Amino acid sequence: MVRTAIRGCVRSIELFSVIFLLQACYSAAYLPGQQTVGRLRTVGPNVYVNEKPARDGQTLTVGDHLRTGPSSSAYVYPLSGGLVQLDENTDPFFNITWDGTKCGILILGIRVGQAYHESGHQCGTVARTEHAEFSQAPRQFDVFNLKVNARESVLTLLDGKLALSKPTFLELKPRQQIRVSAAGVEEVRSLSDPELDEVVRWRNQFPPPCPSGGGECAPPGGRSTCGQCTD
Repeated sequence: MVRTAIRGCVRSIELFSVIFLLQACYSAAYLPGQQTVGRLRTVGPNVYVNEKPARDGQTLTVGDHLRTGPSSSAYVYPLSGGLVQLDENTDPFFNITWDGTKCGILILGIRVGQAYHESGHQCGTVARTEHAEFSQAPRQFDVFNLKVNARESVLTLLDGKLALSKPTFLELKPRQQIRVSAAGVEEVRSLSDPELDEVVRWRNQFPPPCPSGGGECAPPGGRSTCGQCTD
């Protein structure tokens, strides 16, 4: 019985050690001063980093200008988890902000285009356009779609938490869409399931890139073959 109790304690210690190591790896995804934002995967022929043709799989660093042209999309996988997908003809910069040990993935300067975002676990989110700034604290979760043109920025919160922080403060609820122009908040409304599907329908044109070494990939709303992806 004593040996059984000892084995149980050893297993408990081993489990605790694994959890501790996982937490250590989890918290080490980004460190203050980190310059690497994450990995870029490309779909289509017209993806550019700092106005040069992008290489599928290359890393993005702080301040990089990522741009997509016609019939092309880009997937950014931050080190802290989550993803950012760009529609065609979209042109943001990426950065990492720090408040002590709290980090934020900064998507800024979107003048035109569309982006879909799923947050990771470590960093917060900041999305900035000419009309508005949206933010979310670290350790929270958000899924949103942001569409920008010269007149307005339209953000749809599909899940999680997110707030409009500029030009005024407003907490958004899942399924809400907000329109912001230079004059301020124009509209906030809740969307139906068909309306939410329509917001992200553009993603079906650009299935996720296949994982390294092949395998299957599935676009939103259905399965796809890797022949449509970038391996």
